[in-house]
Amino acid sequence: MNKIKLTISNVILLVAALSVSAEPKVKAECCQPSPVGGIDALKANTQFPVWAQEYDLEGDVLLNFQVDIYGNVSDIQVSESGGDLFDESAIDAVLRTDWNPARQAGDAVAVTYLLPFHFRSK
Repeated sequence: MNKIKLTISNVILLVAALSVSAEPKVKAECCQPSPVGGIDALKANTQFPVWAQEYDLEGDVLLNFQVDIYGNVSDIQVSESGGDLFDESAIDAVLRTDWNPARQAGDAVAVTYLLPFHFRSK
């Protein structure tokens, strides 16, 4: 009888050990940089090129830029060009917009950020 109690005891300890090792790991909080005022602020600072609008032109631009721990933007590069007019408009929009820095575990961090722009006629 004592042997049976010991076996049940060992099973209970094993189950308890398994449940402890199955605890979820805490993920570090992180987020990408974002425009102060949200995406609406970025949209408000984006101007569709007049000449492109007159000729019903459309384009997609992908910008690559640095955002430092203070939200300052630098080193803007065009990764995918939609044409000079659209590229310039996208770059101007990023420069006119204030940015919140990226965060990792609650601390501001400098990052390289990719941001697409889609210019479409209405």
